[in-house]
Amino acid sequence: MKFKILLAILITSVTFVSSTVSASLILGTGTQALIGGDLTDPENDGLIDENTNYNAIFNANSEPGFGGGEYSFNVFDNVLTGGNGKWCCEATGGDAKDLSDANLSGLWVEASFGASQYILDSFTLSSANDVPGRDADQWRILGSNDGVNYTSIFTYDNDGQSIWNQRFQVVQFSSGVDYSIPEAYSTFRYEAYSTVSDGYHQLGEIEFFGTAASVAAQVPEPTTLAIFSLALIAFGARRFKQQ
Repeated sequence: MKFKILLAILITSVTFVSSTVSASLILGTGTQALIGGDLTDPENDGLIDENTNYNAIFNANSEPGFGGGEYSFNVFDNVLTGGNGKWCCEATGGDAKDLSDANLSGLWVEASFGASQYILDSFTLSSANDVPGRDADQWRILGSNDGVNYTSIFTYDNDGQSIWNQRFQVVQFSSGVDYSIPEAYSTFRYEAYSTVSDGYHQLGEIEFFGTAASVAAQVPEPTTLAIFSLALIAFGARRFKQQ
């Protein structure tokens, strides 16, 4: 019995510290499956095909912009459609890459929030309408506070296997379940390194959800809460005994 309990604890620990895990939750397909109200557009009033009313500064190393010819910023436009409702189709190549290579670079798009820092509580990624072979099978979500040094928050590395099994499918990943609770960052980047089988890459949508660092700092740690509760109990017990 003790061995089974220890084994269960070990498996749980490995699950939580692993940076390469399977998708957490399939939310559905189509625009209606998007959560909405994410950090880049909390009011859901960003204009499609135009960089207006968004709460982030966007950047990319491939086709930066909304609309255009399926430009990269379209992943933040809050819709899942063909054409300019997606990012497509720059080349990553279908061959698996060595993700331990410090000099490795891929196709990336990012959202920056200036002086505001957020703990990434969850994010969603959505497939596009194009052929499944263009889905990424090696990609990361990265965080940065200076736009130069980036830290991996989540890594997906499954050669030949997409996270999606349908077109326009929305998949959610959550901290504490799919990846360890990260530090607070002011920039979040999606970076793709290879695709399932096609030489070109596509992505439908990204949503980032987080807690502002200033708010998170005000929430007591569980240990602190426990100590405070024990102190209250002890204080109450002493008063009861004295009466």
